[in-house]
Amino acid sequence: MKDFQYSFELWEDIPPVISYHDTPRVSVSEKGLFAMNGAMRRNVGDQRAFRVKISPDGYYLALCIEQAPNVQFSRQSGYTTHHRLKELLREKGILLPAVYTMEWHEERRAWIGHCQELPPPPDSKTIRRVIKNQEKRTGRGNA
Repeated sequence: MKDFQYSFELWEDIPPVISYHDTPRVSVSEKGLFAMNGAMRRNVGDQRAFRVKISPDGYYLALCIEQAPNVQFSRQSGYTTHHRLKELLREKGILLPAVYTMEWHEERRAWIGHCQELPPPPDSKTIRRVIKNQEKRTGRGNA
């Protein structure tokens, strides 16, 4: 470390860690529950009516605050049931539940989010293979 040649002035701070619970999100469940998480409810304050738009591929969703609303979330719970949105996402190939991580975009006056798709669960054959490999490594399969 004696030959440390870097100047700290050129170094960059890394972004702060943001807790999962502090990240604004909206989700659409397999039952059609369209919900804002606690962080999203805190960020939007009392506003619960939005013009909701979705990109052609379904991977982006916007909650616009200055256009005529087409969705009204519950004031207390922050969710509503929206079966047509659920079906629309399925038609676009989006796996449910769909979770959108939201960010405020001042120029659009909208919260815009990208779908964070979860991979489908492995099939039973894959699960058995993984368990068998783990048993081989730990010696539990030789009893």
